[in-house]
Amino acid sequence: MHWKIKVIIGLIISAIIIGYPFFAIKYFETEIPREIAATYFLPPILVLLIAFGPRFYFKKVKPLDNFESKSKIKNKARDIFSIVMMIVCSTGISFGIFFSLIVTTNSFDGSKTTIKEVVLNYRPEITKNGRLRHYIDIINPRTKNKIHLEVDREFQVGETFEKEMKYGVWGILYSED
Repeated sequence: MHWKIKVIIGLIISAIIIGYPFFAIKYFETEIPREIAATYFLPPILVLLIAFGPRFYFKKVKPLDNFESKSKIKNKARDIFSIVMMIVCSTGISFGIFFSLIVTTNSFDGSKTTIKEVVLNYRPEITKNGRLRHYIDIINPRTKNKIHLEVDREFQVGETFEKEMKYGVWGILYSED
């Protein structure tokens, strides 16, 4: 199989993994999975990419490069820039994958609870496609931390948000409906 096809297949699989929870799970906390991914998965990802990225670049990517500048400085600068960009992009994709896997695995098993909390803050946002989205801040009854949720309608500050939700495997609040 040609290397370009392998890269395209890898990117498609990554996009599916990253996008899945945003289509399958309607409400979920974002702060806790982001903190878990940043604390426990991001450092090892960076260490591995920094350790093995340059070797991978010079063994697998550099031989495919047909462009050769006459200046050695330009070649070295181009190599360094390529390695840095490869590490940055790979880190972003890996972080997105781990974030999505945390959210997805959280929804495998859940204990039901009814959330009945006062809305602390309401913020409407219009997406670049012109779609209106509603966001509220409430206090998580289990952890007592403020959480940010996307909801389906407008809320007033002080109004009670009531919804049957679940605490998943990771202890993250979510709802599939």
